[in-house]
Amino acid sequence: MTELRTEISRVTIFRDGARVTRTGKVLLDSGTQRVLVGGITEYAHEDSFRVKGSGPATLSSIDVRRTVETYEPKSDLKPLLDELKKLNSEREATADEIAIFSGRLSYLEAMNAAFAGNFGLLFAASEAEVSQLTEMDTVSGRSIVETKSKIRELEKKLRDIDDRINSVKKNLGRIESEKKTESFFEVEITIDVSKKAQVELEVTYQVANTGWRPSYDLDLLPGSAKLRRVALLYNQTREPWQKVALTVSTATAKPVEAVEASPFYITAYDPEEERRRMRAMKKEMAPKMRPPPPPATMAAPAPSMAPPAPKPVISEQLAQVSELASGISVYELPSRVTVPFGNDEHPFTLLEEELKSSTIHYWYADGMPEPVAQDEVTNGDTVILPGKVKVYAEGDYIGESTVSQISPREKFKMGTRVAYDVKVKKKLTSREIEKAGITRGKLRRAYSYSLEIENFGKTPIKIEVYDRVPHSLNPSIEVKGNWGQHQPESSELGVIKWSLDVEQIKKRQIDYSYEVLWERGITISPPLP
Repeated sequence: MTELRTEISRVTIFRDGARVTRTGKVLLDSGTQRVLVGGITEYAHEDSFRVKGSGPATLSSIDVRRTVETYEPKSDLKPLLDELKKLNSEREATADEIAIFSGRLSYLEAMNAAFAGNFGLLFAASEAEVSQLTEMDTVSGRSIVETKSKIRELEKKLRDIDDRINSVKKNLGRIESEKKTESFFEVEITIDVSKKAQVELEVTYQVANTGWRPSYDLDLLPGSAKLRRVALLYNQTREPWQKVALTVSTATAKPVEAVEASPFYITAYDPEEERRRMRAMKKEMAPKMRPPPPPATMAAPAPSMAPPAPKPVISEQLAQVSELASGISVYELPSRVTVPFGNDEHPFTLLEEELKSSTIHYWYADGMPEPVAQDEVTNGDTVILPGKVKVYAEGDYIGESTVSQISPREKFKMGTRVAYDVKVKKKLTSREIEKAGITRGKLRRAYSYSLEIENFGKTPIKIEVYDRVPHSLNPSIEVKGNWGQHQPESSELGVIKWSLDVEQIKKRQIDYSYEVLWERGITISPPLP
């Protein structure tokens, strides 16, 4: 069998995986030959291996198997193990001595207590003298003090031995941690070679523990927007990608399923059946329920500094982008790149494109004291994936936002900000209240409002103005509106929309009114203003 040394030459990275291609060349004699390609990461998908190549040979079969390699530490463990054995023996001997002296101390204290208890009786019977008590106290007291001193000395020695044992164990643990076992895949390739020649083989496989996430810089300019797409790659495959041809794809390696439609059954509501179902559900969930942990006290986040606006001073080589089926985009980087394996993310600029954009102002009169400005941007021919967006206005940072998935050529709004050059005001100009009997037994209230929009900017603006009036599905409550000369663009469920053009240093005004009539005896909730 011939071992073939291969290098990773191409990588196509998906949002949650990658397709890796290894290439290598080997000189083979004619006949049936077996070639072994090893050292492939354990995160490869076993059923994804494919082999092809070039040369005067025919591929017969491939066999994929998992292997395990153990890496021994370089340091020698024997001196530390011998020292640990010696220390453990010394510790056992010291512990035995402590036990002996502790027993002796207990015996002396018990003997002293027994003598003191019986001495009174012996002295009363004239069978003992006071000098004997004194001599006993002196001798036993000296023995007890010496024994306690010896125990303290042995306990200190035992602590020293324990400290030395812990130190040796730490050193052993450090060396043992260098010992590791790793799993790899290896591919055995059987080929029939027609004549002695150099054969080039290419092994391709899918791998997990890698992917990328999108990040964007959007610079809003008058009439256009400049979008920079950045891919943040991570490689945790345990395989370094050294000077590889890298392709970034918006596809995902996860399987996609087309869900079949199923019937939607409804029935009459049965309270007792619902109660039985809830009791069964609670009984089933009871063992799984745990009281929630107390809320953690969160420290106030430190104020973040706004990142500076991007000011490229050198030209960049951007990726070549192409659109595949179903809107999937593929970016081919122009030069070979290196992506080491680890936990860090590595940014790569994919594309910078100029998109069509127009500024639109927005004001909801019943809920916003100030209008906002937004840019309506038309996406290009490549999909925008969900991600974070740093938004700039003519190079000045204005905030960070997020974007949902935007299809090619779809319009989206971005860069919402307060429009300080536009002033708005909603005024109640009149309110009428009529009692029952005046309108044939019905109650009536009428309101008139004025919406003012004033443009102090240097250019004309387009603004979408929204307001709302009461809306009721109850046939006993009727709402009638009078929109005056400014007919709304739309009116749905009481939400009114006007689209206006306001010249610079000009003011536009919308006057409208509505009335609410309802039957006597009906209480309107919530109350009218």
